[in-house]
Amino acid sequence: MPKTVSSTEAQNNFGAVLQWAEKEKDEVIIERRGKPSAVVMPYTSYEQVLELRQQEKKRRALEALRALRKQVQAQTQALSAKEAYEIAGFGQEVVEETLKSDEALQNEA
Repeated sequence: MPKTVSSTEAQNNFGAVLQWAEKEKDEVIIERRGKPSAVVMPYTSYEQVLELRQQEKKRRALEALRALRKQVQAQTQALSAKEAYEIAGFGQEVVEETLKSDEALQNEA
């Protein structure tokens, strides 16, 4: 369970705060005027947060690509998904990755 300390306590005992976070593999919430202001966490937890952020960015980008593909396909019914992505200006690597992702999603359904 995360530990909560005041900003003054964190400032006066920063080494102990770091040590606790590392040892307990948990977060220390730092409050300023009684409200959460910052968090000290083990570096491995931070790496996980970064990975989740990156995955979310990729997910949003794929959603945008799919929406654009649908828009382009609606305007030009005769185009394949690959042609639609290419007309939209995406590079070959992105097109191939997106098509593979689309195929995997269709297989799941």
